[in-house]
Amino acid sequence: MSQKGVSFVAYLLIVFVSIASDVIAQTPQDLYASGMQAARRSEYPQALQYLHRAIDLHPEFANAHAALGTIYLQLGDFPASEEALTRALHIAPGLMQAESNLALLYAKTERFDDAIRVYRNLTQKHPESLPVWLGIASAYQKVDQFEEAVEAYHESLKRSPNHPTAMTNLASCYEAVKQQERAIQYYKAALTQAPNLPMANGNLGAIYQKQGELDKALPLLEKAVRYDPQFTAARYCLGLVLMKKREFQRAAMEYQRVISQQNDHVGAYYNLAQALFRLKQPEEGKRAMEIYRQLNAIAQEIDDRERAILIEPNNPLKQYQLGLVYAKHGKIDKGILAFQVALELDANAHYALNALARLYILQNVQLQDAITYAKKAFNLTQAPQYMQTLALAYFQAGKREDALKAIQTAVEMEPENEAFQRTLTRMREANEKTK
Repeated sequence: MSQKGVSFVAYLLIVFVSIASDVIAQTPQDLYASGMQAARRSEYPQALQYLHRAIDLHPEFANAHAALGTIYLQLGDFPASEEALTRALHIAPGLMQAESNLALLYAKTERFDDAIRVYRNLTQKHPESLPVWLGIASAYQKVDQFEEAVEAYHESLKRSPNHPTAMTNLASCYEAVKQQERAIQYYKAALTQAPNLPMANGNLGAIYQKQGELDKALPLLEKAVRYDPQFTAARYCLGLVLMKKREFQRAAMEYQRVISQQNDHVGAYYNLAQALFRLKQPEEGKRAMEIYRQLNAIAQEIDDRERAILIEPNNPLKQYQLGLVYAKHGKIDKGILAFQVALELDANAHYALNALARLYILQNVQLQDAITYAKKAFNLTQAPQYMQTLALAYFQAGKREDALKAIQTAVEMEPENEAFQRTLTRMREANEKTK
């Protein structure tokens, strides 16, 4: 459970340069100071306005670029943040605010190799910086490099011995490498400092639940979900404990809450069915069991494809087949990622090009990429279904004439294809409505 709930230690290092500011704030330095004051008040639009004006007057103002990147990072505008932070480092290489926040940005956008590279450099230049050690530890943990993460968390604790989040994450690393006693030690230490910390309570409670120490597990899990009602994994473990204690009504309620938070939770449906049967609610139990069987079949299909990837990770066809299964069961983001991996392995995998274009069309995102991929797929094999995909991409992007030409080409290639005919009819009807 701990790996699903790793708390990511995110530190935004903001360096405020002490600059006198007058009422009018016309110089770049004055505008920068006003921007920092607005940022402290969380008035981000105003802060951005001041900083942009400062940069307009002084394009090489590294601290202003760094502050701009920091605010965009806080707002979740990662492309704008990266542009500003990179610019700051180009002007002033080694500027810590820019470099540390760039590392954090890499981690937030799951470019962990880049994050680790930048953090390593920072640990050499700023070995006493707690945020830097916490940042690199979290990045290592995210990519399952637990030995390195453990070492980095210990370095963090040398600098802040009572840091509860560092102790919690360290404990979860020990848990991941099956060092349960060390995990328990650090979860307990974290709770000594922060008794209501949901992650430490939930993960420690889950360990006790697995060990059968139900009386120890119960209060910890209850506290975890009390302070973080969305901690689904802890709530599920709480249900397991209540089942063992024969508190079936409470267990059923917890499983229902789990399902409301994660409607494809296989275990929750199975255990809900068991609780309902014990509560002498057979019809409700049968319905829950039927959903469990359906979800379990889906999970098994996905698991089979994922295991195939473990055996042949560099096979683009296996990645494509995994993407199809994800897409079939509504896991669109995972499907997109699988198709992208297939294309990284083989840029000319026409089947993956077409499938990725289809998902982009379905999501109404990256439509120009969808057009490009569909064109390339068709050029590689001349398959009429790829021309249909191109037509759909054009149509979704508002290029109605191109869409009609493409679907007409598909129909000419395969006149008996009813799907092509239906697509052509729908496009013509849509065009008539817009006239």
